[in-house]
Amino acid sequence: MNDDDLNELIDAFTAECEEFLQLMETNLLAMEAAGLKERQAAVKEMFRAAHSIKGAGSMLGFQNVSAAAHTLEDCFVILRDRTDLSVLEPTTVSVLLQGVDALKKIALESIQHSDVTTPDQTENLEVIAQIFAEFEAKYGKPEQSPVPAASQSPAPETLKLIFEHDVLPLFNRLETDLSQASEADLAKSVTALNQVYYQLSGLAGMLQLPDFGKVAEPLRDLIDSPDLTLERLQSEGWTIAQNLQTARQQLLEGRAIDIPSISPSPTPPDSPTPPDSPTPPNSSTPPDSSTPPSLSHTPRLPPSPSPPVPNPQRPTIRVDLERLNELVNLVGELVINRTNLELQESELRSEVKRIRRSILDLNQFGGQLREEYDRLSFADWRGGNGSSGLGKLAAAETEFPMIANGKSSVPHGHFDILEMDRYTEFHSTAAEVIETAQAISQSATKLDSLAMKFERSTDQLRRITDQLRSRVMQLRVVSFSRAVDHLPRALRDMCLTYEKDVNLLLLGRDTKIDESLLDALRDPLIHLVRNAFDHGIEMPEVRQAIGKPASGQIEIEARHQGGQTLITVTDDGKGIDPEIIRRKIVTKGLATEEQAQEFSIAELYDFLFWPGFSTAEGVSDLSGRGVGLDVVRTNLRTVRGTVKVDSRLGKGTSFIIKLPLLLSITDALMVKTDHNKIAVPLDAVEEILHIKASEVHIAGNQPMLWWRQEFIRLVRMQDLLEYSVVAPDAPSPDPLSLEEIPVLVLASPEGMLAVAVERLIGQQEIVVKPLPPPLSKPRGVLGSTILGDGRVVTILDVDDLVGQPSANSSSAAVSGTVQEMAPSGSQSPLILVVDDSYTIRQLLSLTLTRARYRVVQAKDGVDALEKLQNGLDCSLAIVDIEMPRMDGFELLRSIRGTHRFANIPVAMLTSRSGEKHRQMAMELGANQYFTKPYSEAQLLQAIPKLIKH
Repeated sequence: MNDDDLNELIDAFTAECEEFLQLMETNLLAMEAAGLKERQAAVKEMFRAAHSIKGAGSMLGFQNVSAAAHTLEDCFVILRDRTDLSVLEPTTVSVLLQGVDALKKIALESIQHSDVTTPDQTENLEVIAQIFAEFEAKYGKPEQSPVPAASQSPAPETLKLIFEHDVLPLFNRLETDLSQASEADLAKSVTALNQVYYQLSGLAGMLQLPDFGKVAEPLRDLIDSPDLTLERLQSEGWTIAQNLQTARQQLLEGRAIDIPSISPSPTPPDSPTPPDSPTPPNSSTPPDSSTPPSLSHTPRLPPSPSPPVPNPQRPTIRVDLERLNELVNLVGELVINRTNLELQESELRSEVKRIRRSILDLNQFGGQLREEYDRLSFADWRGGNGSSGLGKLAAAETEFPMIANGKSSVPHGHFDILEMDRYTEFHSTAAEVIETAQAISQSATKLDSLAMKFERSTDQLRRITDQLRSRVMQLRVVSFSRAVDHLPRALRDMCLTYEKDVNLLLLGRDTKIDESLLDALRDPLIHLVRNAFDHGIEMPEVRQAIGKPASGQIEIEARHQGGQTLITVTDDGKGIDPEIIRRKIVTKGLATEEQAQEFSIAELYDFLFWPGFSTAEGVSDLSGRGVGLDVVRTNLRTVRGTVKVDSRLGKGTSFIIKLPLLLSITDALMVKTDHNKIAVPLDAVEEILHIKASEVHIAGNQPMLWWRQEFIRLVRMQDLLEYSVVAPDAPSPDPLSLEEIPVLVLASPEGMLAVAVERLIGQQEIVVKPLPPPLSKPRGVLGSTILGDGRVVTILDVDDLVGQPSANSSSAAVSGTVQEMAPSGSQSPLILVVDDSYTIRQLLSLTLTRARYRVVQAKDGVDALEKLQNGLDCSLAIVDIEMPRMDGFELLRSIRGTHRFANIPVAMLTSRSGEKHRQMAMELGANQYFTKPYSEAQLLQAIPKLIKH
């Protein structure tokens, strides 16, 4: 087993250990409100989890983990056998939770320090030992039930399978470490062999094979020798390896293990003995035939008649995250191209149908020609009398010369027209038309068959694509429970500390989210729960006085909607009082009293996310520092997430987090409005209606629609969007002026909204592509998609459209468009943006303005220097390097060389990422160096530090 294999095992152990620890914590928390049977089942699960950690830790040589898990396992034995689980004391759960925490810390320390005992580990081991001592003193010692002899060791067939397959990599690693040992890396080899010994001894302990452990014990004595040399290590090490192989063979043959004495072997099997070197006595004796010189040549036993036990460990590989992201993107491109093929297949079928219609017309025309000729011929025969001429037929034969029958060109005059057909070029032309039509019909039939095969292939490609998409998405997604399983414990601790009774309800725990979002979610969720607990939920006596139950409730729900993951954190507390926010704004000097009175609810709620802003009267362990909601916004911004606030005074508050999916393929309803195609996520469409103009009601200036026993707002789609595209044709008609109005009833957590569109196009599967940075998400726009014909179509964010700012809801600016507030000038730093690219200046200005900074733009160094010399007082300058007239280096040199401007912080923002440019900027006095394309989150995080510099 090489280092990579060992690291993979340790990674697997880490993940498994986290899972078992979380299982124990979850069961302990659930026991408080569970019945007797559920508590008994929970104790059994926790016992098995501790037992599994003990065995796995012993296998990998983590003796401290194994010992701690064993002690905790004994605590669960006492809890199972010596206590009355129908009467469970809260202190018992609290003490066991402390034990789980201590085991978690021991496992983390052991993995980080390769099981070297640290002071922290010793302290945590003492904590678990103290817990066990308290349990033993209170409830008595755990009962040691006799174990039947048959269960003291694994079944013989299982034992054979383990030593035949699973132990091979371990022995191979032992031989590899011995053969590759050198004087220079002797210490490294000793460390590797020490890990092998721990795994061998752990295997012997887990399988209850003390004799096998005694065969491996000399390896520990060898590597612990103070005067160990390379020659001795290899000599005695190969003997130990051969003894272990002999013991393995004896186990495979069902014989007892003979414990041999150590006889040094001079050379490893792979190393040839020099011809002039003396041969030690033992080297001339060939090894026992049952002991193979190398594990790779070990013969396997014939298969046992009993069915083999499958190996529970499945092979795994490591994949670079960037490659996985590329694979996900390729799946999205595959879906887009599949849609293109479906469009081409539909066009092909339509074209085949058109050809068939043309062939029918052509056949009909040819038949009419034949019928017309035959009619003319028969009419002439009936009207002719031998001297009257040919009449119409003669005229036809004059225009279309007669074609003779047979090889002769002379007509058969002695045959009547009924006795011998006569053909003219007119008749032949008609026949050729019919034959050509038949040939084209055959080709159309083949085209139709090819189109059907194309359709079947497209359907098969659709199924394969769907399966591939599902499998690829499973590589990157985990259950939402991974982000919230730690919250019940945190809430329980707060309830005990602050004497509140609050229940936590977790909905949608199995909702799949991208694993990369876990780290960005954990801190926001804990801050929102703490915020709801402290600011929202009232004390029990206050709740009872106003008619609420004494126990409060916090609900966290996760679900998918319209290519996004929606996470809602709701409490049934007192809600947010807008007037308290107004007073705080004035008190902190963020605005004057007159300005504060003009702020809407949307603007007031946005202040909650400002750094240092808090509505708490004082500072406590839970709140008052203005950090919590700022962390929420900052963390969500890094993953292009948004957060909304919905609060009702006296009823409670909801925070709605929206996160983009890594790859979202969803069904959408395509509509046309204002000459543009728009995609509306189908899961947000509650109903599709076609209404008459007379069904539209007017309340003031607002059109309303009576729908399901209530009035809902009716708006035009183009009125909801904050952008428009100039179309070459005439303006589109007003949907509300049509005789029959297509209406979509959209649903979201914000409510219901009826939207009138110009035309409904149809349903289509789309790939949701979020707008890439540095572009920010516009209000009402979720992203875009590419249709099969290559056109880019906007996807609506229904929540943004339905959740218009009203008296009790608002949007907090995380990455969307927000109405600008008017904080006082002294509170808003001024930033000078210097770049010759108009697009970069505009994008950067938009980002800074949204973050509540004032911005002044300059197109090059000369323009920037003129603004500074004219009295511009800026708190920071963000400067490009390559610009006309005066580049960034020259501007930086001028700023640092002028006493008035020398203290202005300067950050370079350039596409030059080389060390030479970076070093030059730092030597000239730059405070920070960013490269394009820049990260909006990193830039906004660094600006406050630069301004305070």
